[in-house]
Amino acid sequence: MSKIEILKCNKCSKYTLKKTCDICSSQTLSTKPAKYSPEDPYGRWRLKYKKKHGI
Repeated sequence: MSKIEILKCNKCSKYTLKKTCDICSSQTLSTKPAKYSPEDPYGRWRLKYKKKHGI
């Protein structure tokens, strides 16, 4: 059994299950967030960026 994943087109913001958008024929991307890891190698840089930009 294959895994079904919802994908989103960046150009027209439509959701689909296909690798290319039916409306604008551009490539779709996954909507899942990145995995969380307590040993995040980029956490230090992300925190610096957030503090600098007030996020």
